[in-house]
Amino acid sequence: MSSAHIDPSNPDLHSYAFESNPEPTLAWLREHDPVHWSQHGYWFVTRYEDVRAVLGDPARFSSQKAGFGANNPIGKDAGGANGGGGKKASDAEKTMSKGLALSFNQQDPPDHSRVRKLVNQAFSRREISERADKIQAVVDTLMADAQAKGEFDLITDFAFHLPIIVASDIIGIPSEDRDLFRRNFELAARLMAPKRSDEEWAEALTGAKWQSNYMGELIASRAKEPRADLISALIQASEDDQKLTGGEVASAIMTIFTAAGTTTERMISSGAFLLLTHPEQLAALRADHSLMDNVLEEILRFHHPNQSTSTNRRATQDVELGGKTIRAGDTVRVSLGSANRDAAQFEEPNAFNIQRTGTKHMSFGFGIHFCLGSALARYETKAALEALLLGPKSIELVTQNPVKDPDRPDRYKEIRVRMS
Repeated sequence: MSSAHIDPSNPDLHSYAFESNPEPTLAWLREHDPVHWSQHGYWFVTRYEDVRAVLGDPARFSSQKAGFGANNPIGKDAGGANGGGGKKASDAEKTMSKGLALSFNQQDPPDHSRVRKLVNQAFSRREISERADKIQAVVDTLMADAQAKGEFDLITDFAFHLPIIVASDIIGIPSEDRDLFRRNFELAARLMAPKRSDEEWAEALTGAKWQSNYMGELIASRAKEPRADLISALIQASEDDQKLTGGEVASAIMTIFTAAGTTTERMISSGAFLLLTHPEQLAALRADHSLMDNVLEEILRFHHPNQSTSTNRRATQDVELGGKTIRAGDTVRVSLGSANRDAAQFEEPNAFNIQRTGTKHMSFGFGIHFCLGSALARYETKAALEALLLGPKSIELVTQNPVKDPDRPDRYKEIRVRMS
């Protein structure tokens, strides 16, 4: 859907129309209203320097009880006083809010520092180099299965599976539970956006409850019988005789699953599509494989223009930003993708250019909440793109004009390719 159907001065930032083609609206906001009060009851920040200022100042922009806007009852108040239209949160919504409050992504120092240090301790026990052979084996298997079809979908036959298989293996989610876990994870993710209908909201709460129960059982099992996985490592991690609680372990796992799994999926598929639709850039990469690191950073900067932080911020005091006064208690959402297209920071920001160097993009955030799955995402994407684009077989696009997935408009629905 075209941006012509959107009023850029008052866009629905969660609509399919916006998500399908966000950049024209974001460009208008960066120029005319860079700190925008959205119709969903939160501030939306689009310029690079302003985004950096918010993420780099946890004292004035807290991650704790930030919520997801005025018409979403999740997150802001675990006691249930928040919600659209003055309605109190239900018991299920209160439970979800309390669970979110345990995530280190939803915490400030010193709690954030304590939990993140323990998570880093556990996560670093299995370095990427130790996982390299296993990741490559997954890539090779998926690639062989896809190539056997001749024509296949980059998303459902390849990019969808790789990061989920890898993330599930690292975390310790049994392979037989992987698909069900992913499905309920995606249902629960709807709770981070405005409430669209009672039916969808009920499904999301059901998914979140399933997820909570499943993680509780899995954590209890690993506490009794540890294995060589991240869940066991998180349970065992300690610092100054402090350990993570069961709720903190569960919340950490969900944060890591997001970082190491779902976001990498669209980086792979969108990155491959970008290179296939920019043949001169792909030719340069094929002529000089050392450009791959540049390629990864440019894909990160360019591929997802509507990317926002998965967790918002809450102003702890009145703050002047972009000519607006953000009041204490207001929710603030920053657009990482918009910051990555800011002409004040990047030359020709709307050009995909793998020769670009020194790219200080915001795709993994900034400050104390910088994405801990960044190295793994880069490694998986590199392995995937090498298999798809730098192997002995030729590859061509069948889907020339892909559309965004109505169920997940941050990714394409289908990108069919042919290999020979």
